[in-house]
Amino acid sequence: MNIIKQNHVKYGLILCVVIAVCLLSMELTGKNESFEQASPIFIFGQMIAPAFIWYMGMDAKKKMQKGKLTYKQAFIEGVKISLVFAIVSPFVFVAYYLLINPAIVDSVRETYMMSTSTAQSMVIAVDMAVQFISAMVFGTIYSAIIAFFVKSK
Repeated sequence: MNIIKQNHVKYGLILCVVIAVCLLSMELTGKNESFEQASPIFIFGQMIAPAFIWYMGMDAKKKMQKGKLTYKQAFIEGVKISLVFAIVSPFVFVAYYLLINPAIVDSVRETYMMSTSTAQSMVIAVDMAVQFISAMVFGTIYSAIIAFFVKSK
């Protein structure tokens, strides 16, 4: 359980909880037929909330180091948060697809321009890969920007 106490793991998992809450809110509000017509809550969970969480994670690292954090250290911490999120978040979506809303897989299939004969498991596997890659790419971009604001003066 020591791994969960690590700063980057903690904040990566918090990001996953935010995504899960957003998916749940989509279900509760009935905006659950596709991700293209996603509710503002889901957009908040995908774009705005992560920026705050990355900032909080990097700032927590800065506090652990007694207020001293270089740009490089902040950036690396952000990338580590991204990596945890990239590894865990696809499984949040798998649980959503398999346990809560299997019908949305058809929308995902259309988004990736796959034929209707493509197996559900293949659609989910492709989505998991895309989730991982996009989490790393956008997480690295977020990290690069936010590290500039978190670093010590």
